[in-house]
Amino acid sequence: MGTGFIALDIVEGKLNTFGAAGGSCGNVMAMLAWLGWTASPIGRLGADAAGEFVVSEYAKLGVDCRHIVRDENVATPIVIQRFGETAEGERTHRFSLSCPDCGGWLPRFRPMTISQAAPVLESSLAPKVFYLDRVTPASLRLARWAKDLGALVLFEPSSVGDEKPFQRAIDLCHVLKYSHDRLGHIPDLAAAQSPDLIVETLGEQGLRMRWRGSWSVLPAFKTDVFEDAAGSGDWCSAGLLHLVGARGADAFQASKRDNLERALKFGQALATLNCRFEGARGLMSFMDHQSVNKAFRELLETRVFAEVEHLERSSRSLPEDLCSLCKPQKKTRARNKKKAG
Repeated sequence: MGTGFIALDIVEGKLNTFGAAGGSCGNVMAMLAWLGWTASPIGRLGADAAGEFVVSEYAKLGVDCRHIVRDENVATPIVIQRFGETAEGERTHRFSLSCPDCGGWLPRFRPMTISQAAPVLESSLAPKVFYLDRVTPASLRLARWAKDLGALVLFEPSSVGDEKPFQRAIDLCHVLKYSHDRLGHIPDLAAAQSPDLIVETLGEQGLRMRWRGSWSVLPAFKTDVFEDAAGSGDWCSAGLLHLVGARGADAFQASKRDNLERALKFGQALATLNCRFEGARGLMSFMDHQSVNKAFRELLETRVFAEVEHLERSSRSLPEDLCSLCKPQKKTRARNKKKAG
């Protein structure tokens, strides 16, 4: 189970613009479902077209959506992904929060309330893994609930925000994972004592991990085809959880360093393979498990992904009227402005 950022990604690719269920939490849950888990995101989406698009895609992927609240008072978050080139000619991406049709602000993350999370907190569920990427009163309550039931808790922040709740999340988690680009400037994260495992991703340089007080570095894999690095961190998280989370926190805490390194390498390999396709979860649209396994065998021998078998281009679509997706947000702002006046 997991809670945090769930959104509609709109990717402006080379050949077409397409939509995909996204957000860090949303991606990790979808990836775990693809890897064979029963994955249940807990979150708050709007009762709108974007929310319907996200939930429909999750249903096709086998994601359990019963704990996603469809709230008429909010709009589903939407993120636009655009591509460009660096000065060295390398392909890169950036995210936009404004509508390309009308220029208005797109809906942003709205946390679920504790009352909306109550059905989960009061249930008889007992997750083996719990993932969170946003610090809110509900996410902290859910993380505590899951940890008390023996779940392995992974916290993957993208920013700090209020320090006290942020520290509570660090104290709750077994695994703290963050990007050097986003949070590497905060030395206290690498020195945190509560997490059993700390993972700092380093982009093209790979990652480094701290286990039982000792740091080690895992270099990145390489690929001869590169389209998009979006979702790399999410794939790494999903790969780690897939190999070390199935038996919960106790088994994880008894892990040996070699097992953790193998799990992180598996996540790195998934991330590298996904870089060959557009979108945070492009791998899932163009490869089946058999072709992925074949690619992994090649990787073990050469450490480089070269020729990779993939399916015919999978159909990836987008709601016809993109601008209609941000209208609920505009209406809400208009009502608020009218009340203020």
